[in-house]
Amino acid sequence: MAAAETTIADPETDRRLMAAALRLGRRHLGSTFPAPAVGVLIVRFDTGVPVIVGRGATPPGASGHAIAIALDEAGEAARGATVYTSIEPTIRHEDGASDTDRLVAAGIQRVVSAMDDPDPQRGGAGHARLRDAGLQVSSGILGEEARRVHAGFIARMQAGRPHVTLKLAVSADGMIGRSSGERVLVSGKEAFARLQAMRIETDATLIGIGTALAADPSLIVRVPGLKSLSPIRVVLDTQLRLSPQSALVQGAGEIPLWVIAGPEAPEAARSALVAAGAEIISAPLGSGGVDLPAALRTLAERGITRLLVEGGARVAASLVGQGLADEVVLFRAPVVVGPDGVRALAGRALSAIERSPRYRIIEEAMLGDDRMVRYERTS
Repeated sequence: MAAAETTIADPETDRRLMAAALRLGRRHLGSTFPAPAVGVLIVRFDTGVPVIVGRGATPPGASGHAIAIALDEAGEAARGATVYTSIEPTIRHEDGASDTDRLVAAGIQRVVSAMDDPDPQRGGAGHARLRDAGLQVSSGILGEEARRVHAGFIARMQAGRPHVTLKLAVSADGMIGRSSGERVLVSGKEAFARLQAMRIETDATLIGIGTALAADPSLIVRVPGLKSLSPIRVVLDTQLRLSPQSALVQGAGEIPLWVIAGPEAPEAARSALVAAGAEIISAPLGSGGVDLPAALRTLAERGITRLLVEGGARVAASLVGQGLADEVVLFRAPVVVGPDGVRALAGRALSAIERSPRYRIIEEAMLGDDRMVRYERTS
């Protein structure tokens, strides 16, 4: 096959192709941890029109590398082509494979990446290696979009914890449910469907023991045929009050359940939960329960990069108060719970999200009767 033309694609073509690479990688978001969900396209411009000759995405379980997969698909067509990758190629992966060596050996002419590797020990090194080998390198294309897709990998590399998304379903009177009596569903079916998509794209989902006892949730993905994409379930349970008969424990044989407990949790309760299939993780205690920063560090050490927090009120308030909630997805429902309701966040924490300059709105949508607002922490 003839060598590709040396003319660099125009900026708009670069953006469109990078957007496609980001979408490709995002297909496996939530199942590649601790690796990022990388998307890669290999493109030829022989006639001035882009032709994709290779595609690669980090597979579930991070059992391969996106660049290697794309190069294998492209074969000889990779020579003289352009690579679009959602993150900087790595000089050396932990398994010894090298993205940069493969790109050079394949005869790639140009590499376009969305962002540098966030690992402080590797960032920029892959781009430098490629430039030294004579390849053209362009970086920062759709960088903001890439940082959102790879937010979990960035947080784990730079902050030593997962990227935390706090989900809140709030009634018209500021409640997340009733404190006693019959359970009330705050959000509608459209918001519920959005939550299932959020679960699919996260590595683990977390609740406090209060929510586990009050609602007895399973926290699985409730889309027919997609239960296997459910995230790891995590419960903060200082004294191991979670019942072995709960929906969470009963499902531990199919979907992993991690229970984070205090160091002095009852041994009998620990043994019962372990026998039922749960895994107990010890963490130091903080003010009012498990030390949240320590718990998040422990999750990161176990490979978790993206954490969805689904309740309850105390956990949510602590995350916001300690500056640990990186994103907040707020579902505002027209339902009125009444005076026996459980307030969404203690004190003025909810208004701190909605009005504080520390958070900015990055998405708004009507989901049936519910209004969804997605916030991103700015500092």
